[in-house]
Amino acid sequence: MNPAYPGLAAAALYLVGGSFQLTQLIRQVPVERSRSFVVATAALVLHGLTVWLVMDHPRGIDLSLFPVASLVLFVLASILVVAASWQPLENLFALVFPLAALAIVASLLGSGEPIPRAAFGRGMLTHVLASILAYAVLMMAACQAVALSIQEVSLKRHRPMRFLRVLPPLQTMETLLFQLLMIGLALLTLSIGSGFAFLDDMFAQHVVHHTVLAIASWFTFAILLLGRHTFGWRGMTAARWTLAGFAFLALAYFGSKFVLEIVLARSTDGA
Repeated sequence: MNPAYPGLAAAALYLVGGSFQLTQLIRQVPVERSRSFVVATAALVLHGLTVWLVMDHPRGIDLSLFPVASLVLFVLASILVVAASWQPLENLFALVFPLAALAIVASLLGSGEPIPRAAFGRGMLTHVLASILAYAVLMMAACQAVALSIQEVSLKRHRPMRFLRVLPPLQTMETLLFQLLMIGLALLTLSIGSGFAFLDDMFAQHVVHHTVLAIASWFTFAILLLGRHTFGWRGMTAARWTLAGFAFLALAYFGSKFVLEIVLARSTDGA
């Protein structure tokens, strides 16, 4: 099957689901939750099929930049939809779903050299899965931090934006943020630990920047959680540390792969 068919359908459904939530945020028009979840579920099914069709190559598994970005957004959207069934997280649909649609389209347009299946032992598979889950959960935390910072700035200026009225209370937003951070840090610890345990050399020249940035991200999140426990850090302080930690993490993988696969590849072709 051509992955463009389910991929474009999934992207369209994501945009529809995101627009439902954006309408509620801007116009304060209630959206029937069942309708949003039906659209989101259909989008997830088609997105998962697209990820499989794009990454499952006859010569191996494609772990290049855009297919992996699509996989991460698929995991993120899946976690978000499941979590939103019992936590007040559905307003993040307006931010995450358009990103998922963009990732799908990018994966359809660009792919890389597949990695042979023989290279995927149990250790490698553990590292890859832990990394993807860590990126997804911590990306959700970063989205939550953006919403939290907008909410706090607006309240401090005594000029609350209309869409903030549909968001949960500030304390609930902070609680959700730190729950995501604790889960994300545990997964990131597993990702880094499995990398050192099962990969040949985490400080080899071609991956040293990835390792250093991932460790910097780990320390950033760990210091934030320690500061929360010891000094009661919250609000904008928590949001800034969360975004800084996720920036390190994004650079660790997507930044390095962008340079290797896009910038350096074009330089080589141009030469």
